[in-house]
Amino acid sequence: MTTSTVEVTTTNNNGVVTPLDELNIEIKKKDAILQCFYDIASMDNETRLQSITTLVQTLEEIQSTFKPEDHKDISRIVPKIIEKSEIFNSNLSPELNYTLKRLVIGLASTRDSARIGFSMALSEVLHSFKEVIELPWFFDFLAFHMDLSGKNLSEKESHFGRLFGMMSIIRSSRLEGLPIVQTQPSKSINYDFNRPPSDNMIECIVEQLLYISKKRSIYSELSFEILSSLFEQLSDSNFDKLWPFIKPIIPQSHDEYTPDLLSLLLLISKKFKKFNLIKQTNGWKHPSILNLSNLVLLKNVFSESCKSHPRIHKVWRITFEILLADHEENATLVEFWKYIVEENLFKTTSMNKKYLGLQLFEILLPLVHPEIISDIFSENVIVNLSESLKPTSPLHEVGSLAFQSIPKTAEISSQHRLALILFFSNNSHHHYNQNQQHQQQKFEQSISVDVINELIKDLDEDSIKIYLNSLYKLFINVSNETTTTTTTTTNNKKEANEEEDDDMVIDEMNNEEKLEKYIESTRHWILSQIGHISKDLVKRPTESLIKLEPMLLELLQFLYFHSYYLTCESKSVVVPVVTTPVSKGKKKVNPPQPIQPVKTFTEELFTNKPKSEISQSIRDQCFIRFCSVLEELSYLTLESSKQQQQQQQQQQQQQQSLITYEGSMSNGEFWASKLASFQYDLLKKGSTDSNRPQLSTFLPMGIKPIDKIMKIVQSIQTKQQSSEKRLNQLVGFELLFVHVSLHYLTDPQEISEIIEDLTSAFEELTNPQPPKKSTASATKKRLTPEQDKPQPFMVLLDVLISLLDKPIHILRTIIKQIFSIFADNISFQVLEHILTMIKAPTDELFNGLDGGGGDDDDEDDDDEFKPISPEELKQSKENQEDEDEEDEEEEEEDSEEYDEDSDSDSDNTVNPELVARLKQTMGKHLLLDDDDEDEDLIEPTEEEAKMMDNYLKEVFKNKKEKKSNYQDIKTQTINLKSRLIDLLESYVKKFINNPNEYIFKMIPLMIEATSFDEPSISNRFISLFKNKFSQIRTTTDKSVNVQELNQLLSSLFDIILSSKHTGSSKDKEQQNNNSSAYILSGHAIYMIVRVLLSIKPPPPPPVVQPTPTKKSSKSSKVAAATPIPTTTPSEYGSLDIKLFSSKLDLIIECLLDRNNIVPSRFFAEFAQRFPTVIWASIKKVTTIIESPQNDYNSKKILDVLLSIVKRKDSYGINGKNLLSNASNILTTLCNSLNGKEKQLKPNSIFDHLNIINQIIFSSLQIIKLNNEDSTTTTTTTTILSNKFGSESLKLLESTLCQLYKLNNKQNIKDTSKKILLSLGLENNEIFELEKQKKLEKQQKKEIQQKERQSNKEKSKQEIIERIEQSKQERKTKSTDSKVDNKNKSKPKKKIDDDMEVVDDLDDEVEKQKLKKNNKKDTKDSNNNNNNNNNKKDTTKSTKDIKKSTDKKPTNEDSQPMKKKQKK
Repeated sequence: MTTSTVEVTTTNNNGVVTPLDELNIEIKKKDAILQCFYDIASMDNETRLQSITTLVQTLEEIQSTFKPEDHKDISRIVPKIIEKSEIFNSNLSPELNYTLKRLVIGLASTRDSARIGFSMALSEVLHSFKEVIELPWFFDFLAFHMDLSGKNLSEKESHFGRLFGMMSIIRSSRLEGLPIVQTQPSKSINYDFNRPPSDNMIECIVEQLLYISKKRSIYSELSFEILSSLFEQLSDSNFDKLWPFIKPIIPQSHDEYTPDLLSLLLLISKKFKKFNLIKQTNGWKHPSILNLSNLVLLKNVFSESCKSHPRIHKVWRITFEILLADHEENATLVEFWKYIVEENLFKTTSMNKKYLGLQLFEILLPLVHPEIISDIFSENVIVNLSESLKPTSPLHEVGSLAFQSIPKTAEISSQHRLALILFFSNNSHHHYNQNQQHQQQKFEQSISVDVINELIKDLDEDSIKIYLNSLYKLFINVSNETTTTTTTTTNNKKEANEEEDDDMVIDEMNNEEKLEKYIESTRHWILSQIGHISKDLVKRPTESLIKLEPMLLELLQFLYFHSYYLTCESKSVVVPVVTTPVSKGKKKVNPPQPIQPVKTFTEELFTNKPKSEISQSIRDQCFIRFCSVLEELSYLTLESSKQQQQQQQQQQQQQQSLITYEGSMSNGEFWASKLASFQYDLLKKGSTDSNRPQLSTFLPMGIKPIDKIMKIVQSIQTKQQSSEKRLNQLVGFELLFVHVSLHYLTDPQEISEIIEDLTSAFEELTNPQPPKKSTASATKKRLTPEQDKPQPFMVLLDVLISLLDKPIHILRTIIKQIFSIFADNISFQVLEHILTMIKAPTDELFNGLDGGGGDDDDEDDDDEFKPISPEELKQSKENQEDEDEEDEEEEEEDSEEYDEDSDSDSDNTVNPELVARLKQTMGKHLLLDDDDEDEDLIEPTEEEAKMMDNYLKEVFKNKKEKKSNYQDIKTQTINLKSRLIDLLESYVKKFINNPNEYIFKMIPLMIEATSFDEPSISNRFISLFKNKFSQIRTTTDKSVNVQELNQLLSSLFDIILSSKHTGSSKDKEQQNNNSSAYILSGHAIYMIVRVLLSIKPPPPPPVVQPTPTKKSSKSSKVAAATPIPTTTPSEYGSLDIKLFSSKLDLIIECLLDRNNIVPSRFFAEFAQRFPTVIWASIKKVTTIIESPQNDYNSKKILDVLLSIVKRKDSYGINGKNLLSNASNILTTLCNSLNGKEKQLKPNSIFDHLNIINQIIFSSLQIIKLNNEDSTTTTTTTTILSNKFGSESLKLLESTLCQLYKLNNKQNIKDTSKKILLSLGLENNEIFELEKQKKLEKQQKKEIQQKERQSNKEKSKQEIIERIEQSKQERKTKSTDSKVDNKNKSKPKKKIDDDMEVVDDLDDEVEKQKLKKNNKKDTKDSNNNNNNNNNKKDTTKSTKDIKKSTDKKPTNEDSQPMKKKQKK
């Protein structure tokens, strides 16, 4: 329905608005009202609410100014908008009447959210207009439009419309306080269901709702929900009056209860406390509906609620609200979940019931208390939830939604998160149960682990501690929960047969194996979970880590203790009994119990004995996890944050910054030191006190090495505390000692040897003893042993390398830290020793790889290769057939591997003793070297053939073992070398900002090491140079010698130059092998050049002036006039430019070699990095250009020159490099072009010209920038002649002119002209020749144009003459023929008739001419711009007229003759 606005305008001088104008304003508001009806049905809640508020506000404004007598005027103006219905309220404005009608009719609509929106709007209208709208009238209005008989609407639409209308009446809150008059329900015979009496509003609505609820089941839920909302507004007295209306619908049997009725009863019992369920209803066991005794009666009712699938029935929400209130008379939520959901909904095959159960899980999980979360994850819930997570499951959608409620629940509080983590930690591994019928269902391990890992991220400190304690308890107390079942089963079967007893024994053995596997898997999972927690904790900020320090220390102690120690028995402590106050009530009173003392963590750790013994594999895993956690903490520095807070409070401006170390705690102590003291206490007290925990293994060396280490560590700590600043050397030794002591129990014998070497090196480095005075004879005797004795730091290095070789990752990280700490005290001999080990071959590092041992090995070989007896052959016959196929496959694989790796085996000989035995036993059947090939061999028997096969098997097996051992050792050496490179990398990283001389001395050794070993080692060195050496920019270390750096630079250039080869295959192979050396040399050159450029050259020695002597006055004046020479700082820094340019010249020569790629790549990269330094070798480039070269070489060298000239950043300060070398380059290019332009190809000539153009253009720009402030007006030729010289410019001019004259290529001519113009040579002979050519061309063009015009005129005249002649000929011919025809056809007549005909023809011709002229005049007046075209048209028209005049007389002459003939 649309509205049409009536625009009425009145003029009023006083400015008073007339009623018509006011009416116009009201009509415009109707557009807004109509728009609100569309927005009310929107799905968006905000749009819906906004539209309702605007509708109510607009209606209030209209109704406030409305009068009942205005109906006639408005209906007269707008008759189509507002139509009077049968039930019409004259007190309401037409807009309000229309709104009520529209809203009531909209209640039956099914579009979007029309019913909800219109009912909400209707309740707001009823609430806002209490004084105007009466409820009885509105109910009649609703009943009229929502006719239940189906008069205007369908049955479903009318019934739902009336229900929503009654709901709007209730929600308008106008029924509160109304009295209840009717105490008994109306009889069904007298009840008018369609239009009931509306005098008693509450009774009317109740009877309507009950009637509609009985009619069809689809109306019952909404009817009872509306009825329950009505009961919420009633008092207890009014409810008692209404109970007779409700009691008839309550059935006698529980089987007839419906979920709708149950929800109504639950709300009544919740709202009205005086309501007695047992008195008012039948069959209940307890007055509380949700009592545990009544749950059995409610199973079917709750099961029927799944009929509202996929929507959850209201009864569940009401039930959960009541149960969460935790009333004493009601059942607990866990009991309800078990009986109604777990054993009712999930134990069926109905998918709808399972769907409902998962929906209830999704709703209930965030609502429950954290203590009962594990109870909500019941057995059937886990089964169905796990099954629904599969994509193929029909419950996948609801299952995924239910699973998403887990993170939502965790976000509620930390207690919820912790409860979920504890539940999934118990469900991450399947509990072993011997009775499979009662096996507990668990989630898949991957699901549980993923959930735990995700939930741990946001866990707070207290919850983490609780979770770790639970893991500790689970680790100790893990055991089988149902071990007693085996004893009961065995006792019941004592009288069984022997076979059954054997089966039982086998079953018991299998059960024990399964139990052990279960315990192992559980403890493995706990350790992995501890590792995941530690990784997550390390990522947290330092403030939270400082709070977690005690917990992390306990974690490390737990792991280390269970790696090597056994628990001890706890001492019984007598504690006095403390009585507690007894609470009176229904609960049982517990007797007073003694208060147990609180144990510390270490006491519980020492005394809590595991229920099942910890296996050696678990202990090994504990130590591995201990090392990983300690390694993660070794990268952190918690000392800095705490010290920063102290420094902010007590820091002075000139106080030195404290040095912090990785792996330290907040108090500055190392984690490893703390744990080493923990280990020392255990070992020391365990050896003396039997009640202390004991070691699980035997120590042959005892605790003397640990005692020795810890004394040294304690002395170091006391020295560090007494000194103001911590010494790096002592810190490094402390860190090394404590880590070695922590690994003492892994290999006591080897670690004890390492400890002896460490202690001796420590004493010699920290407390060096002065040399004792002795006699000359004594010194001679002791000279040799002192020389043979290794240096202490070399001993320390050997210890570090031996620890690096161990397969423990933490030792590698710690040794790198220690090496960086010792970096200031490391000599070059140590670094050289590391590099010699890296470049040493594998055989030199590890001896005896081929198995060539001592005599014992030979004896073992003798025993190993004895002939096999026939008895042993018979025993192996049974397994021989099964192993044949596998042996054949292995032999094929072995043969392939031996063929491929034949070069790698250094020793392919067979054991000679084995050959001798073969000759002795099988000599008749073998063809030996001494025998002839023609000699016949005796075929062996079957046993002899098998014996020979066994010999061959042993041979191949021995070779395979040797090869595998060699490969293992080879990989071991490569790993060790890569770890040694890590040490060098840590050293370079320490001095990356200010490198010392050792950094540069290591470069040749590193390059040499790349040519001896595997490509992996070379790649490591390349990454080291790219990532670390490339960051070195400068140095201020006084130990760095500039001359040595320049010499090193020349040697690196020699390595690049060594890539030149003659083209033979050997040279190519050598170049390929040294490719990594070339790469390293290039990167080293870049770094050294960068450093030398940054170092300022040393100042020159002071000039000593000679003492003045008596000379003439002239000589004294000359001496005074000559200034003392002062050296300016070089732009190349400390780079020896002569040496550098000589090497770079050789590189440039190598660029012309096509087969050698190394110099060209190096030169391109070097020019990109150092463009200014390249100008030092520009003379070499010019000499190569002057010398005769082939096309490839000339093209190559010109490209190099062009790349140098193009780089603007290479010109130097004020373009010095370009301006100083420009004249030389130009003369060189001109000389190469003069006399060779015919020999050179056009492309090379064009390249020459491009370089010349670039030089001149760039030099002019530099000159302009340098002379910006000058006001001199000089030409470019004079400027360039001053810079380049007049001779070079003349040579350039002549060369360009010659090129222009002799060459026919247009691009060459254009570039040469462009260069001449840029030089300012506009008066050159080339330009004069061009001017003359242009004049000649213009003259030729003018002559040709004149000739063409004359020819055109002549042709036009000839054409015109021909046309006129043809016209005259045609005219004569036509007139003669016409006259002859006329004369022949005409009869004899008078002369007057002939004259009349001629006059008529003349008149017609004149008329046509006049018409044409008139048309011509109009066209001229309208189109003044197109005169020429009009003239042409007129000429054509005149010609046509003439033709028509020539033709028409013939026709007209013939017509009168025909007429006369007819007459």
